[in-house]
Amino acid sequence: MYRILILISFISFSAAAQDQLLKIIMLDEVEIFQDKDSFSVEDFIFYVKNDTTFYKGFKHLRYYPHFYKSELKIFDKKKNMIANLDRSGTHFVKNNRAWVEDEFTSFSGKVYTNKIMRMMRKNTDTSSSVYAQINKFKGKYKYYTPEAFDKVFFPYDGLSVSIDIGSDNASEDKDVRDAKTIGFSIGTSDTEQSKGGVSKKLAIFDESMQKYYNYRIGLTNYKGTDCYTFSCIVKESLSEKELGKTLIRKIISYFDKDNFNVLYREYVFSYRHLLIDLDMQVIVYFGYENGITVPKNIYYKGFWNVPFYKAERAEFNLELTDYQIP
Repeated sequence: MYRILILISFISFSAAAQDQLLKIIMLDEVEIFQDKDSFSVEDFIFYVKNDTTFYKGFKHLRYYPHFYKSELKIFDKKKNMIANLDRSGTHFVKNNRAWVEDEFTSFSGKVYTNKIMRMMRKNTDTSSSVYAQINKFKGKYKYYTPEAFDKVFFPYDGLSVSIDIGSDNASEDKDVRDAKTIGFSIGTSDTEQSKGGVSKKLAIFDESMQKYYNYRIGLTNYKGTDCYTFSCIVKESLSEKELGKTLIRKIISYFDKDNFNVLYREYVFSYRHLLIDLDMQVIVYFGYENGITVPKNIYYKGFWNVPFYKAERAEFNLELTDYQIP
């Protein structure tokens, strides 16, 4: 789950692979790189692969106080909703320490474990203080999905924050470190683990993977801002066997033409290997607050079935507003 929740910054790869990639990239507009002050396709791909603005945007998410509103829905195998959890509150930051406090919580279905449900039945107080007590418990959810989102977006116990890239917690386990590598460095195979050939399948710019994808550069206007677009999408003509060679099914990114900041990113994963079954889509919408790029909305929809957990289907939407940026 960690591997899927955080997104993308492309890194460099071999000169031979890049030369081949430049030959197969499609351009929506022939004029896109014709302006005297513009740059080449090769320059563009360099910026795409070495982007850090997406990662920086998520650092800003944790570093600056803001208001959040989230909705999580859990579905059964027939796609009927069986549980939901709605929350809103404030993300606080003081002295490089961040934490969240829910101001509103509502749920239906069996979101929480039986132990937590018994605690709620005994306590008639429905104020946010009850949920504040519940949030201190580990393993409080019946499902793993809300637990994973708590670790990414809702640090009830607090955590150290910084806007400096490379200042992350070195004590994190290899699953979390690999998640960040996959999330913010799609296009790299530099993961610590390689289960089922995952690391190779992530290297979408590698020459051996280029035959599975269509790469396209174009132009669009995103909420009033002119942007370059970059997409990498699996070819529709692929056989089932060939699709099995890919993990990333789609990546779409919008880059602000003025500064190359990422303003939109969508990606789709699909993975089948032995006992692991994943299908996930994530879309992140960015905006500017006092000249700083911050996530404004994050959408997730996915199914996953991994050992030791029951299969889960979920949809998650997170709205982020009222950033306090000096």
